[in-house]
Amino acid sequence: MSLKVVLPLLALAGTGLGWQHKAEAQVRDVIASNEYSLIAFVAPSTDASKALEPHWGAVEDAIPTALSVDCEASPDLCADLDVASFPAIRFYRPDGTKHHYRGSRKGSEIGAFVNRMNRPVITPVEKQTLSSFRSSDDVVVLGQFTTEESSLRDRYNDLAERFHDRYAFGLTDVPESPGRITCWNNAIGAMQMSSELEEVDAMEKLVKKCAAPLVPRLTRRDEAEYLNAGKSLVYFFARIDQFLDAWSSAVIPLAKKYHQYITFVTVDLTEYPEMPAMFGLPTNIEDAVALQNPATGQVFPFTGEITIDAVEAFITDISEGNIEPWDGETILEVVEVDADDEAAPTQAEEQKENQEGASKSNAEAAKEKTDTHDEL
Repeated sequence: MSLKVVLPLLALAGTGLGWQHKAEAQVRDVIASNEYSLIAFVAPSTDASKALEPHWGAVEDAIPTALSVDCEASPDLCADLDVASFPAIRFYRPDGTKHHYRGSRKGSEIGAFVNRMNRPVITPVEKQTLSSFRSSDDVVVLGQFTTEESSLRDRYNDLAERFHDRYAFGLTDVPESPGRITCWNNAIGAMQMSSELEEVDAMEKLVKKCAAPLVPRLTRRDEAEYLNAGKSLVYFFARIDQFLDAWSSAVIPLAKKYHQYITFVTVDLTEYPEMPAMFGLPTNIEDAVALQNPATGQVFPFTGEITIDAVEAFITDISEGNIEPWDGETILEVVEVDADDEAAPTQAEEQKENQEGASKSNAEAAKEKTDTHDEL
């Protein structure tokens, strides 16, 4: 049984009529005449813009002032609006101010971004409104300071200005110091709180720690952060958002179990088409898994049937030295298993056979295998 059968998938939304691009005059009129507008600047021939297309219809249905621009057909307009990479999504006010959307292409997250832009940077929170505020977003931050703690308030205001496009910020006056910050990550049911805010970056560190997803989506902005975090990485590659989302939900128990040693990340192959080859996997795969140890440079491509149990067994086999790292040259064959297939060999057997076959050409590497391993 493959991942496509094992994991429940979300229904596609916003698959409508595809792009309905607007001309320059319409774009400028929408920006100037509305309280706000949301514009997707795309290059329709690129894979990244094609991947946004099925989601954008739902955004336009929900937001009357949302529209798209074909920057291949209107390069001068896009250059004038300082758009150089695609797709780019921006929130505009009629006075010319703009905010860049930095999240995923999912319609729900784009909608949440618009909601954040349309509320105060910092929401005053009273006892009666605390419950509703706490559940108002995936990540919610509450500062609680006395009126005399002006320095903490100023730093908190600065933090909210920089991150209110991603999180909800609230403020409550308290009668006694020390002030504190509480952050709720409603997406994973976690909370962080601290009154030790003397260091200049203490607030930002707390919020980033609180907001970190258990299973993040790899982006160009944060890939170096994960590679330098001192942990191994387990990658799940796929081309379809629904598979990526389903895996993110299903693998949470493993992510919690191994969080001290391993970060589980998802990789959108429409944004990283070159990555499979870097892990010894075919470039035309639809979905795959691999483990990387950035400290040693070793990678371990997974070639069996993708299930949660099989991936956990794969991790265990690596830690026990039962699987050799990729030789850096052989492109491995990934096992494709249909739902109607008869019982296949166990994942561990498949993985060992594939890896042993790939490593036979390197006799010296095989001889170096020892009784103790620290690949993870």
